[in-house]
Amino acid sequence: MTASVSQPLAVGLIGAGGMGTRHAVNLHRFVPGARVAAVYDLDADRAAHAAAQSGGGPVCDDPLQLIQDPAVDAVLIASPDDTHARLTLACLAAGKPVLCEKPLATGVADAAAVVEAEAALGRRLISVGFMRRFDAEHVAVRSAAHSGAIGAPLLFKGVHRNATAAFGVTGATILINSAGHDLDSARWMLSAEVAEVRVRGLRSRADLHADTRDLLAVELAFAGGALAVIEVFVNAGYGYEVTAELVCQSGTAVSQQPDRALVRAQGQRGFPVPSDWLSRFQEAYVIELTEWVASIREGRAFTGASAWDGLAAMTVTNACIQALTSGAVTPVQLPQRPGLYEPVNNAAAP
Repeated sequence: MTASVSQPLAVGLIGAGGMGTRHAVNLHRFVPGARVAAVYDLDADRAAHAAAQSGGGPVCDDPLQLIQDPAVDAVLIASPDDTHARLTLACLAAGKPVLCEKPLATGVADAAAVVEAEAALGRRLISVGFMRRFDAEHVAVRSAAHSGAIGAPLLFKGVHRNATAAFGVTGATILINSAGHDLDSARWMLSAEVAEVRVRGLRSRADLHADTRDLLAVELAFAGGALAVIEVFVNAGYGYEVTAELVCQSGTAVSQQPDRALVRAQGQRGFPVPSDWLSRFQEAYVIELTEWVASIREGRAFTGASAWDGLAAMTVTNACIQALTSGAVTPVQLPQRPGLYEPVNNAAAP
């Protein structure tokens, strides 16, 4: 890191789509001790827009140039999924801390290569953007269960619904691009690794592509005996909604949506549902970025997801894809966890 204690952390952004621009604006407006130092996107106009929204920093022509720029202290990757592993490895080679949006990679081999490279380096530079670990509702559920007041957690129940998905979306795409959050939530909530999975999928409407499997039911069995059941439905129609519940030995804890107001209109009263994840998890994104910047400036490990968590999620995802295809219970084969990734207590949890 080149910034002094008195100077803001100079963050380079790679990927200026909806997620990347949201991160850039949040860094600029809400995160102390950081600034957006450079932006890259394949679409130069989009990069220029994100830069203008976050302090007017320079736009780069090459992501590797941005990573290697000595004026950039740390890198935030929000580019397309299939670029994540390559760019994260480049950050390791440059010795730059990096927050990579999920997934860490789109395949197990690439995710394992990232973990192996960081373990060989002997320093934890990689953080992965599983932001639900910083969402107040998820943290409250985990805290209630892990307090011991309602006994040990036995079952995680997750619901993940999107309003609409692209025509022809496959079950494998959903598992990689959407369900990774839920798989990480289950591991984090239960503090255990997945041992085996079973997945069933269906096409919710006849007008969708014949290969579409837009509603998935995922069952997980964990080492130690805990269970999880997860619904992922990407054409739910009404909006974006995520819930989490832990069933424990003598009670349960379930998340409540962060509703701000009861709305009365058109003969009804109720709570509005957000249209996408950007507004639903805005506060979690800010907390996540604030913790990431603070961990770098203080020279300590990030309390959110590590590269190991990224590999574990991708390994479980790969098993889920196999299970969806075969219809059979599928074992999860995780490699031995390197000592570099001993758990770090989440700052938001006891």
